[in-house]
Amino acid sequence: MYIKIYTKSQLILLRRLKPLLKKKYQLPDEIMDKIEIILKDRKLGKSGFVAILLEPIANDITGIKDILDCYPRKLHIGEDIEDVSVIDDGSWLTRYREWYLDTLKLQDDGSKVYAIYSMTLKALYGEEH
Repeated sequence: MYIKIYTKSQLILLRRLKPLLKKKYQLPDEIMDKIEIILKDRKLGKSGFVAILLEPIANDITGIKDILDCYPRKLHIGEDIEDVSVIDDGSWLTRYREWYLDTLKLQDDGSKVYAIYSMTLKALYGEEH
């Protein structure tokens, strides 16, 4: 499951809904801030968006492509992967996870998809933390 954000107004709505959610399900502020920076400073293109993948990714880019499921459009790996610094507050969205931002490109119109996702420390380092 993931959340798709196309515009600043959708981000504002997501921020306003945050207090209505239990603490366990609230997106970390660092993720919200990163989305705001992306929407402000980067070009999404005609059909681009920011995707927040809530479940941790098990392996690599294949997992991201499977979740986003942009069929019949093709996604291509874009720029480098960026680290998103998130404080572990003990919630299921932050506990034993590291967050990343990956840029993908839609082949047909060049729009960009910014995928914000997490990986468990066990998947990354192969040990229990």
